[in-house]
Amino acid sequence: MSSNFHVEFEKSGGNLHVRPSGDFDGSSAWELVNLLHEQYDGQGQVYIDTANLTALRPFGCSTFQCRLNRRHLPFERLHFQGDKGAEIAPKGSTVIDHSPKCRCGGDCANCKCNHSKKRH
Repeated sequence: MSSNFHVEFEKSGGNLHVRPSGDFDGSSAWELVNLLHEQYDGQGQVYIDTANLTALRPFGCSTFQCRLNRRHLPFERLHFQGDKGAEIAPKGSTVIDHSPKCRCGGDCANCKCNHSKKRH
């Protein structure tokens, strides 16, 4: 496991909220998988906040995706938040995108994000 990797978690409202931080390598992935298998009780949703993950190693991502037991934790109950969520999320899970949907920079004629131009 990466020396700077650790995981914080809490249960709230029947859901499990997980906050891993540090470098995400193969052994870090195993630590996260083991925590999820131990802490998920078959109820509620699981939210993993990836905001504090630093370096994502491809082997760590694939280890996490392959070793997570779908029968124990159905992927449709697994939600990833943050910029790195899409990289580690297994297929069938949800990636919550907090970035703006429009990337035009406000130049589209009918863009709702265009706040710099007044419309008449």
